[in-house]
Amino acid sequence: MEQHVFGVGEINTLIKDVLDNIPILNNVYVRGEISNYKLYPSGHHYFTLKDAEGALRCVMFKGAATHLKFRPENGMKVIAFGRISV
Repeated sequence: MEQHVFGVGEINTLIKDVLDNIPILNNVYVRGEISNYKLYPSGHHYFTLKDAEGALRCVMFKGAATHLKFRPENGMKVIAFGRISV
């Protein structure tokens, strides 16, 4: 039997389908330190949340960012709310 070779898009779709069907990952709080923070001209905020055991690459879209009452900075310890997806 020949092994199927996946395209990048196919793998991303499979991973997204799996993650989107785990209910707890649709509304999750994550504690970590902000690093690699960058605000883009689009208004989207890109950053990494990290702790001693791992890192998550994150995006906060412009619509959500308009509700912030502070300016995120590298080194800030935060609790972020969102969903895990690809």
